[in-house]
Amino acid sequence: MRKLPKLWRALEDIPGLLAVLEVWRQQCGEDFDYAKPFLRPTDRIGGRYPCPNSFSGCPRRIIEYDDDEFAAVCQDEHQRCERVPLTRREAIIHCLDLSGFLDSVLRAAAIRPQALRQCAPGVWAAGLSEQPHARNLPVYVLLAHSAAAFDVAAARLLLDVKDSFQLVLPTNRFRNVEFESRLRERRAECLCLEDQMLVDEHGEFHWAGTVETRRAAGDQGPVPRSVGSKEAVTAIKDYIQARGLSQTEFSIQAGISERTLRSFLAHAKMRRSALDGVAKSMGLTLEQLLRGELPASLKTPRRR
Repeated sequence: MRKLPKLWRALEDIPGLLAVLEVWRQQCGEDFDYAKPFLRPTDRIGGRYPCPNSFSGCPRRIIEYDDDEFAAVCQDEHQRCERVPLTRREAIIHCLDLSGFLDSVLRAAAIRPQALRQCAPGVWAAGLSEQPHARNLPVYVLLAHSAAAFDVAAARLLLDVKDSFQLVLPTNRFRNVEFESRLRERRAECLCLEDQMLVDEHGEFHWAGTVETRRAAGDQGPVPRSVGSKEAVTAIKDYIQARGLSQTEFSIQAGISERTLRSFLAHAKMRRSALDGVAKSMGLTLEQLLRGELPASLKTPRRR
């Protein structure tokens, strides 16, 4: 298990969650694979490209020479950085699909995700808590790229939401004494991803806080964290084949990383909340998927 500090800080360091791929790669560092499946190309050409040096005129500027011919050119007056040829994919801005990215993160924290709804600049309504001590409280996500932006977004949230809530933050670096005091008055709770979200060797998210979800009445003990079956593995393979999808395309549809999908196909185990999301993306319940069922509209591919 490890934390993902660069990933969470990148959400606050990249304004508007808009940047060329190399910026995303450098900001996320070793955590880039967790953001990569959710980066969507836009139709905009980037203006700046990362520079390995600290010259005052850099970072490099992206220039378009002709159709699909681009380069990142040093802005230092002595041209001390090398010119970098770029493909169109490398030159265009990519936006993070925040809803898809957060789905498995929120589920790991015992939050029932809903379609993100922006309430104010930097603030989204994200779902309802399923944590025992905060069941059905609304959950909000706040992304700010500076302390000033954080203060404005937090003040707007506290003004608009009159009751208790849970607030998901990528990091704690913009929190201050006044904000904490107002949270206590509202009996609101902050969930910090940098401090409390872990990832295992299979790429699955795990919440480090005290979250426990129990079975229906009559059952005893906590629900197992990981579930799976050989039948579910077969059903997913059949679904991918019948739909003509690649593993990458299916991972994006299901809201999981490609690494998590590969691990499940090999070991038949996945975090319950993540596999539940996979089932829903296929039009099934978790129980149906575990039994190896497929959507009624889908013709099972023939086996050779």
